[in-house]
Amino acid sequence: KLIYFDFRARGEPIRMMFAIAGVPYEDERIHIDDFAGLVKDLPFGCLPVLEVDGVKVAQTIAILRYIARETGYAGNDNLTAAIADSFADQGADFVTAVMPWHVVNAGYIPGDKDALYESAYVPARAKHFAYFEAALKKSTTGWFANTPELTHADVYIASHLEWFKRLDKNADKFFDGFPLLEQHYKKFFAHPKLQKHLAERKEVPY
Repeated sequence: KLIYFDFRARGEPIRMMFAIAGVPYEDERIHIDDFAGLVKDLPFGCLPVLEVDGVKVAQTIAILRYIARETGYAGNDNLTAAIADSFADQGADFVTAVMPWHVVNAGYIPGDKDALYESAYVPARAKHFAYFEAALKKSTTGWFANTPELTHADVYIASHLEWFKRLDKNADKFFDGFPLLEQHYKKFFAHPKLQKHLAERKEVPY
């Protein structure tokens, strides 16, 4: 059972991973007003959390990695799996870097969203997109770990790119200068096993 809020954000890559792997699961969506009452029962006081046979696993990448390992999407050897993990972690660094802008842009805290867009978001996007572009230039398969099929790293990065692209006031220029990353994004969202999920998922702000 996946426990998360009724929006995409950090929960969506997990839902996508389940869809691609063809694994049925319970998608429990918590209203934000009910979160405070759940904190004491969460491993680190945050969501998402995956419950497996009564055991609670927290943190998006850890959950993604677990599903990927169980279903053959983590790489076919330990070295490839480590490379995939490194890209997922780099994706998380990107998310961390743009959060100062996002929390203001989304209205969670007061601040100058336009100033933070220029001082935090734009530099972080340029820095991390350059890393991703360079990796894809070396890949012969179009996936980050150069695997025949995607890994949890591709899911994590593409899902978060979708999240921030939807919020970017210059979304039409989101991939400017990064053609291979744009190709990866389009390839991921055209994945046959993802289409049913994309067609049926709820429309939410983020």
